[in-house]
Amino acid sequence: MHKWLSRSNLNVSAKATFDSMQRLWLILNVALLAHAGAFAQKVTSRISSLKTDEDVKSLVHPLGWEYEELILGDSACLVYKPYAHTALRCTGQSWYRADFDSNGWPDLLVVGLRRDIPFVFCVLDSGNNRFQVVRDFYNSLDERQPTARVAFRQGQALLRYTAYARRRSGRGKLQNRRTQLLACRGGGFVPYEKQPTNHHITTISYQSRFNYHGQFATTIDINATGLATLKYQATVQGDSVASLKHAQYQLSRDQLDSLFDLLNYIHFATCRPVYGTGMENHRPRVDLQIGYEDGTKVIHDTKGGGTLGLAQVYENLERLTTQLRLH
Repeated sequence: MHKWLSRSNLNVSAKATFDSMQRLWLILNVALLAHAGAFAQKVTSRISSLKTDEDVKSLVHPLGWEYEELILGDSACLVYKPYAHTALRCTGQSWYRADFDSNGWPDLLVVGLRRDIPFVFCVLDSGNNRFQVVRDFYNSLDERQPTARVAFRQGQALLRYTAYARRRSGRGKLQNRRTQLLACRGGGFVPYEKQPTNHHITTISYQSRFNYHGQFATTIDINATGLATLKYQATVQGDSVASLKHAQYQLSRDQLDSLFDLLNYIHFATCRPVYGTGMENHRPRVDLQIGYEDGTKVIHDTKGGGTLGLAQVYENLERLTTQLRLH
């Protein structure tokens, strides 16, 4: 009887100890979760915290050597000189905040100078202060004196982008001013579309050839399931042996939907069949074929970016071969 009581007491004591450990474990978990929640709340957007020009320069300087030369303040008003008598005249502000990519994190539009050259760009925050610089809306081969402001349509933040033609008039004056509303799609800016199309896309075939100090060719074929067959070939000038790399890559559902959405947003089915004259120098030659419910859309583009929208499609496709080129 005495032994039985001892064992019973021991069992009770062990159970009490186990219950105490469980309670302690629960308390620790609750405390850790509370700490994690408090930490998450402390992660604030650096862009939303910007207050001065110096704050902006501190944020963008690490993004590349060009941004180390950014000039803001009164000097940046030189960007607006051609717009002195328009609604785009200088207001004394050379940077603006807006959520262009609609992900809940504010982005940054900067209108400044680099040395004496207009320098307009966006810094997109993909979340948790992960920054990407976007300048795809400016083409230095075709444009000069760019500027931009924030505009809104149906609650969506857009860029109101304006620039002049690269070629001046006979008297040296700027000419052919053009203004566009641009929306953020696919990681860059494309012309705003109030009503994107909704075609059922089944296949994409992309070929790009570029000659400059060598020959470089990219081929990408994507089927309806998102399986991408990639090929990249490079022959450096003076080298008789071509480097050929190929691979297959399975796009995620999100990647595939994003690409299809971008094509529908730019109204791919009504794009012209030919862009460029075939005589453009230092530009890739692109052939794009898109299979959808009405057949196949074929686009020959010797400008390497016949429209802003097409250029963004090419950029998204070229990203798939980045790792293939590095290895």
